[in-house]
Amino acid sequence: MQNRKCKDWLSSYIEYTSEQESPSMFHLWVGISVISATLGRSTHLDRGYYTLYPNLYVVLIAGSARAKKSTSINMGFDLYKRAFPTRTLISQKITPEALIGMMTQQHAAKEEVSGGVIVSDELSVFLSGANKDDGLIQLLTKLYDCPSVFDYHTLSRGKEQCTNVYLVILAGSTPDWIKSSLPAHAIGGGFTSRVIFVYQFGPEKLVPFPHLTQESKRLGEHLVGDLQVIGEMKGEWKWADSGKEWYEKWYCDVFSKNVAKVELTLDGYYGRKHDTLIKVAMCVAASRSDQLALTDEYFQIALGAMNENEKYLPDIVKCVLSNEAGGTNSKVMRMLERRGEMQYSDILRHVSYCMNAQQLNEVIDTLLGEEVVECEIRGGKKWLKVVKRGRR
Repeated sequence: MQNRKCKDWLSSYIEYTSEQESPSMFHLWVGISVISATLGRSTHLDRGYYTLYPNLYVVLIAGSARAKKSTSINMGFDLYKRAFPTRTLISQKITPEALIGMMTQQHAAKEEVSGGVIVSDELSVFLSGANKDDGLIQLLTKLYDCPSVFDYHTLSRGKEQCTNVYLVILAGSTPDWIKSSLPAHAIGGGFTSRVIFVYQFGPEKLVPFPHLTQESKRLGEHLVGDLQVIGEMKGEWKWADSGKEWYEKWYCDVFSKNVAKVELTLDGYYGRKHDTLIKVAMCVAASRSDQLALTDEYFQIALGAMNENEKYLPDIVKCVLSNEAGGTNSKVMRMLERRGEMQYSDILRHVSYCMNAQQLNEVIDTLLGEEVVECEIRGGKKWLKVVKRGRR
C-alpha cells in the first residue's frame, strides 16, 4: 500500500476547505461521506448476527443559499471523482426501477459491488423522480443494510437481483424542502432513522473572494492521492482493546438510562445510534490509519461529531411533521436562531406577510412554553432571546 501524504485526511480536508464559507460542520460531514464512499464494501465489521459496513446516509440542511450546501458537497466529491473516475455517481432524479436497473447492470458487467454513491445538492429534486409516497424511500431504506443478495420485482422486467449492495447518500435540503420531500410515515422509523441530518443556520465567516492558493492546490492533490490509498483498504475491522472497553461502557451507559424524555419520533435514530457510531468511527479510523483497528480515540471523535448534530434533530422532526401552525412556529424560531435575539416589533415586521400580531403572540407563547426562548423588557421594549441548548 502506498504511503499517505496527510497524517489525518479529515483534518487536512478541513484545512483545504477553510477558505470557503460553508460551515465547518458541513465540510466535516462531507469529508466523512467521501471516506464512506471510498471504503465501499471492501471493509466490514462482524456483529455476530449481521455484518456492518461503513456506508452512511447524510443530509445537509440549511436555508436556501445561506450556507452554500451545494458548494460544500461539490468540493468533496470533486476530489472523489478525481480519485475514482470510473466509480458510479448518481445525481439525477431516479425511480426505484431505474436505480435497481443500474445496480443489476453492474452485476451483469461482473463488478464486485452493486450500488454507488447518490450525490444530490437538492434532496427534493432527487426524490422527485418518483412520488414521495411510493417505493423509492422504502427501497433506499432496505438498501442501507447492504444486503449480499437483494431481489426486486417489477411488472415489466420480473425479478431482478442485486448482489453485494453498497449505497452511500450525500444530499442537501432546506427545512421546508425536507417537509415536502419526505412523507410523514418516513419519520421516526424507516428511512430517517438511518439518516444523519446536519443542520446549520448559515456561514461561520464571510469570504467575498474565495480562491485556491498553490499550497491549497497541492493539498488537494495529496487528498486525492490519499483517497486512492484509503480505497485499497480491505478486510475485517477488529476491536482494539481500548475501543472495545470504551464502546462497551458507552453502550451500557446509554441504553441503561431512562429514555422517556426522548421524543417518540427520534426513537428509531437513537435506537440505531450504536451502529451508526461504529460506521462513523470506521471512517475516522480510515482517515488516520491503514490498520483496521477501532480504538477509543476514533469512537470519541465520532461521538463528538454526532452529538453536535443531535441538538438540532427535534427541530427537523417538527419541521417535517408540522401542520400550518407548527410551520409558523418553526419559521419564527429559525429567524430567532439566526439572530440570537430580536425585538418584538422587528419580528412582527418580518413575519407580517404570513401572520398578524395575534397569531405571532400565540407563536411566542408556544415557544415560551417550550422553554426554547426567553422574553426580556429593555427600555420598555419587548425582546425575545434564544435559550442556549445543551448537547444530547
